[in-house]
Amino acid sequence: MISVVIGAADQSVAYELRAALGEMDGVEVQFVVETTSELVAAVLRLEPDVVLVHDQLGPDPALQAVRDLSLRRPGCALLVVTASADTSQFTMAMDVGARGVVAFPPAYEDLRARITAAGEWSQQMRRILAAPRDAGVLSGPGRARVIAFAGAKGGVGTTTVATHLALDVLRNLPGHRVCLVDLDLEKGDVSGILEVRHRTSVADVAKVSEDLSAQAVADAVVLHESGLGLLLAPADVRDIEAVHPQSLREVFAVLRHEYDLVVVDAGAHVTPVQAAAVELADEVVMLTTPDVLALRGLRRTITQWEGLGVRKESDLHVLVNRVSRQSSVSAETIRQLTRAPVLSAGLPAMFRRLEPVINSRSPLELRDDVWWKALRAVGHEVQVAPGAPAVAAEPVKGRSRRRGKDDGQAAIEVVGTLPVLLFTLLVIWQLVLFGMTFVWSGHAASAAARAVSVGQDPAVAARAGVPGGLAGDLSVSTSGSTVTVNLPVPMVVPGTASFPGGVETSRTVVMEP
Repeated sequence: MISVVIGAADQSVAYELRAALGEMDGVEVQFVVETTSELVAAVLRLEPDVVLVHDQLGPDPALQAVRDLSLRRPGCALLVVTASADTSQFTMAMDVGARGVVAFPPAYEDLRARITAAGEWSQQMRRILAAPRDAGVLSGPGRARVIAFAGAKGGVGTTTVATHLALDVLRNLPGHRVCLVDLDLEKGDVSGILEVRHRTSVADVAKVSEDLSAQAVADAVVLHESGLGLLLAPADVRDIEAVHPQSLREVFAVLRHEYDLVVVDAGAHVTPVQAAAVELADEVVMLTTPDVLALRGLRRTITQWEGLGVRKESDLHVLVNRVSRQSSVSAETIRQLTRAPVLSAGLPAMFRRLEPVINSRSPLELRDDVWWKALRAVGHEVQVAPGAPAVAAEPVKGRSRRRGKDDGQAAIEVVGTLPVLLFTLLVIWQLVLFGMTFVWSGHAASAAARAVSVGQDPAVAARAGVPGGLAGDLSVSTSGSTVTVNLPVPMVVPGTASFPGGVETSRTVVMEP
């Protein structure tokens, strides 16, 4: 069965093509679309054998859509439907990757022959592309898979994740050709993370995109010591103007032929260049962190992409970075806020462990397996390297996990602060005892003064007016009409020891008539 998708804005053209194909045995029309963006989305989703594209399809140029689809789905046979099937039209169609031209209105037998031939070519091409390769490594120029990482806002870790993922793929698949493209043109920092000095950039190949060759791209790519190819952002802000969507399409076309995997750092700002990268990529991963500002940025960026017609929300993935139990926003909450699939392999919050390797600009010196396993799980979910063995990420438990690794440090800190804590409590308790002594000394002096006024023993009355633990060291003296009580301040435990001296309180005796 040959599956077909039709792209035609003219209803009469779409109807006639669908009617003719409906009469053919072994041919099934899967979908009919009316715009170029709908055509790209339908082909990427359905992966038909044959795609019929009317040359009047819009709003983007139909031949541009044919070029994009031929790069992104090399196994699909694209046929251009035109009312002027002359030599120039045929040449332009071949230049953008079409398999042929169909004259409109089509003759039934001619259309059947072209659909059959295109379907057979598509099925044969897919068998070739699906053929196993030794050790999972492509031999010779292939069709690279393009994975674009974009940030919901600045500072969510887009550059770090894209760079570390590209390095890890290269480390685990020796011989795999990986290129990292920095398309955060104004503030790109891939060169900073890897400590790479460069004179050439993506702007240099964009300037010659109309006559671009593989050698020109190779000359602009900086080779990192790990073997990773780097196509970096321009150092001079004035060169940014040279990079535009059309030039980027040509650059990506060459990269797909020369590498097995192209990882793109698309930055966090919606620009024409970012939109083009998002549209051309096989997979798009939007990074966010579990906080309100990042989620607002996520929603805003996705809305802008959909408004530009470059990527639907359901056609991208959301990756939650810096997962922690202390976060007020859970992964489940994020799933409820977006229709895009949220990757189950979230990345843990690892500020302290990532900071040294970021500062030293040596990502591969990070020895923490939790981080690398989490990255490999992300790569497996978005298929950065189809056919590579899956690596299960350890459960991300946020703070609870880190607490388990910091138990020894926490115990040392508690032991170190315990004496200070005990001393502080002791001082506070002694101050309390001093205050109690002052109060009870006043009570004892008042009791002694009343006893003298009625002819009783003042010492007995004073001791009866204070608690038993304080009464043992109490002394009473009289001088004329004044009674003085001295009550020592106990040390820690009343009745055991006292400070020298004490608290003296005097009262005047009022004689009874």
